Parts: sequence; C-alpha cells; structure tokens
Amino acid sequence: MPRFLAELPRRFFLVAMLAGSALITASSLAYFDFETLPPFVIEKLPVRFESLWLASLRIHVASALLAFPLCLLLTTRALQRRPAWHRWLGRITGAVVLFALVPSGVALAFDAKGGSVVTSGFLLSAAIVAWCTVSGVQAARRRDFVSHRRAMRHVVGQMSVAVTSRAMIVGLDRAGVDPGFSYVIALWAPVLVSAAIAELISSRSVFTIPNPIQFVRRIRREVSPLALLGRVRSIVRPIARVSR
Repeated sequence: MPRFLAELPRRFFLVAMLAGSALITASSLAYFDFETLPPFVIEKLPVRFESLWLASLRIHVASALLAFPLCLLLTTRALQRRPAWHRWLGRITGAVVLFALVPSGVALAFDAKGGSVVTSGFLLSAAIVAWCTVSGVQAARRRDFVSHRRAMRHVVGQMSVAVTSRAMIVGLDRAGVDPGFSYVIALWAPVLVSAAIAELISSRSVFTIPNPIQFVRRIRREVSPLALLGRVRSIVRPIARVSR
C-alpha cells in the first residue's frame, strides 16, 4: 500500500497528460485539412511569411502529437525494463523533438499571441527542451542514468505545458480574467513551475534511499568484524610486500 501511494502522483500525471494529449489531438485534426482554414489560423492571419508559418504550425502539431505520448511512454516502468525498446524509441523521439518540434516551435513563437513577453516564454521552453534532450542523450551514452533521468524530466515537464497551459486558459477565462493577461500567466506559470518540479524531483531522488532494508543490511556488512578484517588485510599485505 505505501508503494502504491508513492506511485500515485506519477500515475495521475501520466493519465492526465495522456488524456490532455488525446484532447489536443482531437482538436488539432482541423489543421491538416488543406481545403479550409480552422478558426485559430484565420484569427492569426495575416502573419509574416504566411506559407512558412502554416508549414511550421502543421509540423509542430504533428511532431508534438507524436513526441509527447512517446515521452510519456518512455517514463513508464514497463518500457524502462526493456532497454532495447527504450533505446530505440528514445532515439526516434529525440530526433522528432530536435529536428521537428523545437525548430517549428521557435518559428511560431515570433508570431505568438501576447507579444514579446509570450514569445520569450515559448523560446525559453524550447531552449530547455532542446538543451535537456541533447544532455539526456549524451548522459545515456555515458551510462549516466541519473543525469539522463533528470534531463528527461525537464523535457517531459516542458511538453506538459501544452496541456496545463490550455487548462489554465480555460479556467482563467471562466473566472473573467482579461484574455491578454491570462495568456501570459497561462504560459509562464507552467513553464517555470514545470522546471521547478523537475528539479525538485531530481534532487529528492538523489538523496532517497531506494530500499531501506537493503540499505541497512549493506551498512551492517560494511561495519561487520569480517569486513573490517578484510580491509585491514588489504592494506597490510601491500605494505608487508614492500618491506620485504
């Protein structure tokens, strides 16, 4: 039961993010209808470099719909117990993020609703995703899985902004908050809070004892008379050989 309760926040996060991703997918299918323009696109037009903006929008939506569920899947125990699958899915996800999601997001950021304040928030989130993706891949290649998990938490955290930001916009709109102000808050708050939570979880995991019973048994073995005698012999023998 304690283990189930400890896993509950992570499971709730995964379920909520998968549900949010599914809702975003359903609402984004209209972007791929090349015959008509959805209301969001009509509202944004005219924009600079209209063809580039439309292409970036479709690439960003398509890559996000693929990358975010894959990132969530890569955090599950079932996939982490299968290193080969985890490695190949991670490579595919990393390529989609670095070569499609981030570049298209940067292109869209400069025409974001809310002006330069919102643009800077999108660019910060994109920079965190890109930096942590590269850092996480390098850490995995070094087999530094602690650093790898820390970097990937930041990537997943920033991707979750797409869900939490939309939820905040809906809530603030129903509360009667000014749309311009609510859009800024609904972007910056999830970006900063997600980064803070990822760091907090990573810091706690470094200092958490995975299994207290095994930890106590290991300490007992280390301080047992036989273990101490073995260490003394390992020190004395090289000294005795040199003295001879």
